[in-house]
Amino acid sequence: MKSKKLSYISYLPVIIVTIFWGASFVATKFVVDVFEPFPAALYRFTIALIVLLPLAKKKKIRDINAFWSGFWGITMYFVFENTALRYTSPTNAAVIVSSAPLLYVLFTHVVHRVKTSLYHYLGSILAFLGVALVILNGRLLNLNPLGDVLAFGAAIAWVLYTHYVVKIRDVTGIDQVFSITFWGVLTLIPFSFFQDMNFQFEFRSFVGLVYLGIVCSALGYLLWNKSIELIGDRKTTNFIYFIPLVTVISELFLMGSGLTLYNLIGVSALIIGLYIFERGEKDGEKRFRN
Repeated sequence: MKSKKLSYISYLPVIIVTIFWGASFVATKFVVDVFEPFPAALYRFTIALIVLLPLAKKKKIRDINAFWSGFWGITMYFVFENTALRYTSPTNAAVIVSSAPLLYVLFTHVVHRVKTSLYHYLGSILAFLGVALVILNGRLLNLNPLGDVLAFGAAIAWVLYTHYVVKIRDVTGIDQVFSITFWGVLTLIPFSFFQDMNFQFEFRSFVGLVYLGIVCSALGYLLWNKSIELIGDRKTTNFIYFIPLVTVISELFLMGSGLTLYNLIGVSALIIGLYIFERGEKDGEKRFRN
């Protein structure tokens, strides 16, 4: 019974960060209404860096894996996603970026040679379709080749972030998250020069930046990396499926939008898909023990 309790507690960091990131879309909307997309990302992670600076005892910025984690998980992810939103709809972007867990299963199978069964692929595909149903809510995707390819680039960037972050020793430490954020900020600077970097004070956008910088970035990346250590990279990445779901629930309570049949079917498919994926993980563990 004690081990079961511990296993449930192990999911707490990723549940908390999923709620943070699901609610972050509202804050981001306020921020990008005032700031250009690249400078907005730069200001967000600069705030995170300032928060982490006094807490980090050893600034381990020489770690090559920290560099690539910051480059892919911060710079390229936000460059791709923010640029995609200029050419395609948020709905398209949300559906495509939500393919990251499915892509990561394929990536770990091919690159890391991780044992992957039919349960893993079936569960991942069903969970992805469930998320797509929730986000689209009966609408069709309006394809925009450039924007959709850029959104797909954001999903790949997150896969590569996870690939490099699992290589970092003691990735859950503040020193390591500081190093990742440091390289993310540094490699964001050249992109930001291509857009207007003027800082305008507007209360809602300022509060949004503080929330994104402290809660979603400094604390969020710490919790996400801690979850990778506790429950593994694949299970943690699967929680990306829940981020749009949190956004939909936020809209339901904050904006009074109604729950539809598509939402219910999508959530059911998501839960069943993740259950099937978990079945694949348990079967793999049994084979390993035998």
